[in-house]
Amino acid sequence: MIGMQKSHLNELIKGKRPMTKPIADRIEATLGISSIALVNMQTQYEYDVKVLEQRGIDELEAHNTLNLYDEIFDVKTLFRRLDKGLTTSCQKLKYLVDVLCLPQPVELKLETMGMFKKSAKTGQDPRMLMTWKLLAESKAREQSVTHTFNRDNEKSLVKSLVKALHENNSTIDTIQQILSDEGIAFCIEEKVDRASVDGYSFIENDIPYIILTKRYDRIDNFAFALMHEVGHIYLHYLDGTRQDCKLSIPDYDNESIEEKEANAYASNALIPYGEWKKAPRVRVNPELIQQKYTEWALEKGLNKWIVLGRISYETGMYKFRSDDSRRIR
Repeated sequence: MIGMQKSHLNELIKGKRPMTKPIADRIEATLGISSIALVNMQTQYEYDVKVLEQRGIDELEAHNTLNLYDEIFDVKTLFRRLDKGLTTSCQKLKYLVDVLCLPQPVELKLETMGMFKKSAKTGQDPRMLMTWKLLAESKAREQSVTHTFNRDNEKSLVKSLVKALHENNSTIDTIQQILSDEGIAFCIEEKVDRASVDGYSFIENDIPYIILTKRYDRIDNFAFALMHEVGHIYLHYLDGTRQDCKLSIPDYDNESIEEKEANAYASNALIPYGEWKKAPRVRVNPELIQQKYTEWALEKGLNKWIVLGRISYETGMYKFRSDDSRRIR
């Protein structure tokens, strides 16, 4: 009826042959179906095919770019921990560029080259350290603060933090509130495999950020890591001396002057040197040391585990009997 071979009509129906204007006119004349509607359907179909083809090209290019990023950090671990519901390579790449503001892989590789030294002693993996750093920064930027940061409030801030740490009661919530009231954002981001990080701090848009891993559920480790990062903010970030990224990693940067200064800041904040000099002197016996220093901590209103942790840090003696009071409460 439309003057077309059956095989050609079959190809038209299956999309193997395009719907042209002359054919559409014949169908309209025979079946009454709008010629314009048929041609528009053909145009839309051709457009959709091109879109799908382009999506495939874009997805392949995004996949290849993600592979380049994966040489610098663990892309799979990053998105599993971020839990943003991103499924396609294009979505993931867009998140890295638009939200995490990462430069192209080649630039990022140059920027981060030598940032993390692999430690044979601790088994640190530079690629996994970078993964945690990105996770930490992403989570930190989601935090809000209640007041503007004022560097002149250092003494009152340190006093409030140290009091809360020694009391060890609803500690994380209390610390987060104290810091927020002083304009410092705080959060916990658990460590990733092969990256034994204790903490990290940075300043962005005039807001200081502190992120801890709570690698050990112990108040002495938590207190020292926190005050270490507070030390970095006041000692190194505010005067511009701290430029590159240095995560707080055990046995990683002990020779760094900045790390030593932050360690000293944390120790002196938690137990002032003047008080520490008055601590009892006991022969090297773990049980006797634990007993005498626990008594001294109670007398001075200090947390016994922060005191015993200081001994462990300075002497390398770790053979103290732990109890439930050592956990972060």
